[in-house]
Amino acid sequence: MANADVAFGFRPVKNLSGAPYNGATVKCSILAADSTATFVGDLVKLSGTASAEGYPSVVQGAATDTDFFGVVTSFDADPDDLSNRYRLADTLRNCNVVPATDALFLVQSSGATDITDVGETADVVVGTGDTIYGSSAMELNHANIGTGLNLLILGFDERADNEIGSANVDVIVKINEAVALQSGGDIGV
Repeated sequence: MANADVAFGFRPVKNLSGAPYNGATVKCSILAADSTATFVGDLVKLSGTASAEGYPSVVQGAATDTDFFGVVTSFDADPDDLSNRYRLADTLRNCNVVPATDALFLVQSSGATDITDVGETADVVVGTGDTIYGSSAMELNHANIGTGLNLLILGFDERADNEIGSANVDVIVKINEAVALQSGGDIGV
C-alpha cells in the first residue's frame, strides 16, 4: 500500500528523553513586516527582535538555516477573521512554538525513506502551506539524506498505514540545527 502524499509540516510527538510531549510551548510573534505566510507545523527561527508585548519574534525557516528555534503549533485567534487558521503575509500574529532543543517531531519524507536512513541527516523542503486547513507543507528532503544537516532521522511512525521504504513515509526526527538557548551570544537574522 502506498503512503498518502499529505505533507503536514512538523508535529511534536515526544521529548528526547522518551517522555510524551506535554503541550508546552513558547508564545512568539510574527511581525507585520514579515512578507511570508506562516502555517501550523512550520519550522521557525528567531528574528532577533520582539513584538511590542515582548514576545520573541520568529520567521519561517528554510533549508539554508542552521538556527531553528522550533515549530509553530497554533496561532492566537484572528479577531478580523476567526476562520483564519494560518498567518497571512504582512500581518502581525502571535503563535505558540515548541522549542526544538529537546523535542522529537513527526514529518513526512519527500521520497522513499528506509530503515538504513535512520541515524542519517537531511534538510527540510519548504512548500506552500494549505490556506484552507492552515497546515504546513514542509517535508524532510529525501534527496539529500546523508548530506543535508537540518534534521536527524531517528525512526518511523508506528502505524499500519505508514509503509517504511515507500515514498511519503512519516519519520521521527530531531531538529539537528537548533538554536541552543543556553549558548549565550547574539541570535537572529
